[in-house]
Amino acid sequence: MSGTITARVATSSGHPLDDAVMTVMSQTGEQQALAASDANGAIASGDLAAGTYTVVITAEGYQPTARVAVVPGSGSVSLGEITATHAGGAPVPAVGHWTIDPGHSLLEISVRHFGISTIRGRFTDFAGEIVVPDDITRSSVHAEIKTASIDTDNRTRDDHLRSDAFFDVEQFPVADFRAVQVRPATDDAWTLEGTLTLRGTAVPVSLELSYLGEVDDPWGGHRAGFRATGTLRRGDFGISFDDKLLTGAAQIGGTATVGLDIEAVRTPS
Repeated sequence: MSGTITARVATSSGHPLDDAVMTVMSQTGEQQALAASDANGAIASGDLAAGTYTVVITAEGYQPTARVAVVPGSGSVSLGEITATHAGGAPVPAVGHWTIDPGHSLLEISVRHFGISTIRGRFTDFAGEIVVPDDITRSSVHAEIKTASIDTDNRTRDDHLRSDAFFDVEQFPVADFRAVQVRPATDDAWTLEGTLTLRGTAVPVSLELSYLGEVDDPWGGHRAGFRATGTLRRGDFGISFDDKLLTGAAQIGGTATVGLDIEAVRTPS
């Protein structure tokens, strides 16, 4: 009597891997079967005698995944869906064009105030596009932020931020962010290298980026989530406002922390 071992190999976003290889080894380490996945990610071994086997799934650009399978005799033993983890550990979105949904996204900025508290605000008017190619490291991002949309829940403060002492929204109504390189940072995050142009000054910016997964929405769309954080020095953009207390503490900190929670919809190329 003999049986088979089956599985489906997919990426973290559920897309099938059609170039995965299943290697089945006996308990003594001898290769017993070798099989490749089909276009749907399905993979099946050849006939195997009853016994316990080590199954290793490999695919170019992904970390090897090992499972143990017990074949009792005739019939098929399913390992279910095996999610392949991209080399470097960080999950990746599906290849394609993605349009940022501003209604379900958040762009926050925070600065220290008098050195003892934090003031937080958000930009409410922004748009952008994310392009993910087969080579994830060549992914690109382009976003435009309307600087007049700053909102810190304080009208007087917001008017001050819109003035030429800060964002100078009359002369520079749009901040522009462009990135054309992504590289692995940790086992679950990436670094997005880009350029932010604010007040007419272009400054290199690095954002720590996490991909949060994908989902089909109720309206027939396909969505992906991203989280990014980074730090900006306002002096790099010519924002030199420097009121200080008698103690020497700055009224407004020289650095700002930015946080982005982005929901994007996949769009036709």
